[in-house]
Amino acid sequence: MTHRISYRRHFAGAITIAALMISAPTASAQPTEQQSRIAAAIDGAVKALDSSPKLKKMSPQAKRQLVEFVIGNTMFVMAHEMGHALINEMNMPVLGREEDAADSFAVVTALKIGSEFSERVLIEAGKGWVLSSKRDKKQKNALAFYDEHGLDLQRAYNVVCFMVGSNPDKYKSLAEDTKLPEERQASCVRDYKTTVWSWDEMLKPHLRPADKPKVAIKVEYQDDEKYAVQVKILRQMGLLEALATHAADRYVWPNPFSMVARSCGEPNATWNIGARTLTLCYELASEFVELFQGYSSKLPRKFRTAR
Repeated sequence: MTHRISYRRHFAGAITIAALMISAPTASAQPTEQQSRIAAAIDGAVKALDSSPKLKKMSPQAKRQLVEFVIGNTMFVMAHEMGHALINEMNMPVLGREEDAADSFAVVTALKIGSEFSERVLIEAGKGWVLSSKRDKKQKNALAFYDEHGLDLQRAYNVVCFMVGSNPDKYKSLAEDTKLPEERQASCVRDYKTTVWSWDEMLKPHLRPADKPKVAIKVEYQDDEKYAVQVKILRQMGLLEALATHAADRYVWPNPFSMVARSCGEPNATWNIGARTLTLCYELASEFVELFQGYSSKLPRKFRTAR
């Protein structure tokens, strides 16, 4: 069985860039060293865009905004898929749709990390769903009410709701900018607390003690001339290695598994249950680039420049 995400309509979620994010054990500010690593990774990705004829003419500011958007959405995607992996491999119960549970894992993980970077990932993921909704409206794509995923705007508002619920004062302006009603802001607090408690309870038996051996997680970046820029950026960031290190350190997995970045023929990311493989498709980054270039100017200014 493969969990598929239709990025023609839905931008799935997930985050955990591990070495860049997970080492922050509390909701305190990131250490200077970690901030430097994140800045260096983003700078490297911005510079890599110069090798793309279509992107090298963008202004430095536009390039940085594009990189933040692509990285943020990619991180969210990967954490979402890691949520699927945990649910399936640990035989966890799911009350409701598994896609919703994977989304909540991604958002809660980011908020518990509490770093500026993890917060940025959530903002960019929310933007991704808003832009996807705008694209569907322009292209007159019918809303898929029957889909296993929620509607794009619903998923965007779920991100906002969890953020507000985790710290109503801190994210008050975000709630106002996105027009989240006062009564919903109040109920978001309970939603966040309930979701955090649920994930903590389910994951508690699977946390790895220091003396427990780590599972083997194979990482592979497949070379692809068509997506040379994507390959270069992903390798430079060490995304898969960072995620694999975190997953092996934190959890007791019952089986080894693999993470691979490759061309899939479509913009997607999947957790394949039978093959025990988490796949990130190079086409997904191109999809995010096209979405940002085509629709980001239509975002409300405050949301477009949120920090």
